[in-house]
Amino acid sequence: MPGNDLRLLALDSGGVRGLSALIILQQLMETINLEHPPKPCDYFDMIGGTSTGG
Repeated sequence: MPGNDLRLLALDSGGVRGLSALIILQQLMETINLEHPPKPCDYFDMIGGTSTGG
């Protein structure tokens, strides 16, 4: 991805809400390329979170 902007991904919450965020992220990555989905680290500079998201 072009540019010098810092791209952050925050995955916060625990339990079902944290799990749903991870499932949505997985589906987004599969939308990019179904056969070989990219890893989130290919698109984000920093990834962090709390509880399940961490």
